[in-house]
Amino acid sequence: MSDQLNRAPELAISLPIPGSFRQQAKAYALQYFIPDVRKRVYLQTLGLLAVNGYLHLLGFPTNLSAPERWNAAYRVWSEVNELELPGYGYLQCCAITPGQETAILTSECSLSQVNSCINKSDCIGYVFVEIANGEKTATLIGFLPFSGADANLEIDTEIAIANLQPIDDLIDDLSGREASTAVNTNQFDDLTREFTKTKITYLRNWLNHIYEGEWQPSFRDLNTTTCKKKLQLAGRTLTIQLSVAAGSDRLTLVQVIVQAENTTLPQGLQVSVPDESEIYTETVNGVADMISIPLELSADEEFWVELRFQEQAIREYFIA
Repeated sequence: MSDQLNRAPELAISLPIPGSFRQQAKAYALQYFIPDVRKRVYLQTLGLLAVNGYLHLLGFPTNLSAPERWNAAYRVWSEVNELELPGYGYLQCCAITPGQETAILTSECSLSQVNSCINKSDCIGYVFVEIANGEKTATLIGFLPFSGADANLEIDTEIAIANLQPIDDLIDDLSGREASTAVNTNQFDDLTREFTKTKITYLRNWLNHIYEGEWQPSFRDLNTTTCKKKLQLAGRTLTIQLSVAAGSDRLTLVQVIVQAENTTLPQGLQVSVPDESEIYTETVNGVADMISIPLELSADEEFWVELRFQEQAIREYFIA
């Protein structure tokens, strides 16, 4: 692998680390028993969540919802932090400390990058994230694209931080990739095509205490997490609320509830969800405080919820 890359330090991206990220990272790191490993996992997880949040701000879909991703029993052999971008590939997120001039790209990290990918073209590369001493700021320092030679690494490789490519090169790389799955795009159905162009909310993230965008947690117990979001539609303020529970046989149980703010729902409001090859719609025809629609979804199933009123519509996209 060549480490003679160009980096523009002024293009590093600094991001705040919210308390929810620190809480999530701490909860995950506590699954590891060795103090040094626990600290490394904590910082690596902060870096992962920072990269995940930044890519979401730019509209790139990510997936941190796999249950084994947050279970150390499945990952006891590895501290590697891979981030899946559905339709794009996989990134490895590598945390570094302030002032660190070099980093070790381990053979384990390279092997994990290769094993995560369906084919080598899915291996995007490595993002290096500097975690400030106060753990309240994460700086995306640079990007190292994956090289086919990485698959053959058997020893650790030292990387000069100053020679990393700027983060803009990562965004250019992602923008240049056609968002597609491993199957031929001709096999995409209309819903999948629509999802490659929109901002997606991964509901299983909520079960792992990860909340993004304007979705705010409103209730949680051992089995269920509920989040809500306010929407403006035709001059009305509406609240959409989803309750998520992991069912048996890899099913996800979702309850969709729509309410108005401090009043009844407007007559004529329609709430629609996909139902196999059809669309299921409920319409407010009288006095109603809410619309409630239960859904039973397969793991990773794509769906949307659409609110329509007076020829205006809002659609929110989800993956169970």
